[in-house]
Amino acid sequence: MNEQEIRKIVEEARRQLGAQASDETVKHVAMEAIRRLDGDKGYVQEHHSTFRYLNRTEGRIIVTAFGKNGPGIISNISQTLTDCRCDILDVSQKIMQEFFTLMMLVDIKNAACPFGTIKENLARTSETLGIRILAQHEDVFKAMHRI
Repeated sequence: MNEQEIRKIVEEARRQLGAQASDETVKHVAMEAIRRLDGDKGYVQEHHSTFRYLNRTEGRIIVTAFGKNGPGIISNISQTLTDCRCDILDVSQKIMQEFFTLMMLVDIKNAACPFGTIKENLARTSETLGIRILAQHEDVFKAMHRI
């Protein structure tokens, strides 16, 4: 089983569980599927690092947000990241009539929270603002967008 096959399993688990499923639930379902498909070959133990991103406190993350524009969106997202002592390195934003898109590159090397906690905090901010906020570790983002 290769990285691309694992990625497909994780994406399918996320699709079937729905957007509101926690990363821990997706991880559990994906690992169970891999165990069933892999049999006793030990792949899950060998490549368990694929699922370790939620506990990481090093590297950078990509935060994307989109939805209906309103006051305080960037402020609230920035405050959520600041609460975990994340360092916002770059921001790109576009307003299209009443809608907005936002992308941030965030350094979590000195963050007070692991990536999983940052994602949970952003999910709460997303619900409060009524928008979608997604966060991925840069390594995963690069792997998914490799040609």
